[in-house]
Amino acid sequence: MSEADNLWIAVGYVMVTGDLQAAFLVDARKYADDAAARQVIKEAGAELRRREMAGQFEFRDVRADQTAPFDLPSWDEYRSQVLDG
Repeated sequence: MSEADNLWIAVGYVMVTGDLQAAFLVDARKYADDAAARQVIKEAGAELRRREMAGQFEFRDVRADQTAPFDLPSWDEYRSQVLDG
């Protein structure tokens, strides 16, 4: 697996008062490899479905040194601060 395999982010959108809104990020660069980041997305999707929350992901390529283009919490932060908070 090359380094380029994890040069992406996923923006997690959730339905809020009838509109999809960007809520959290999964930055693949912060995980050991692409598979680990994709597992987080699977878990996030499963948790949103369990809570009967509509949502979707938008994937974007990023450079290794690029700042994430959105100021959003990670999935773990979103789950603990918003969903469980």
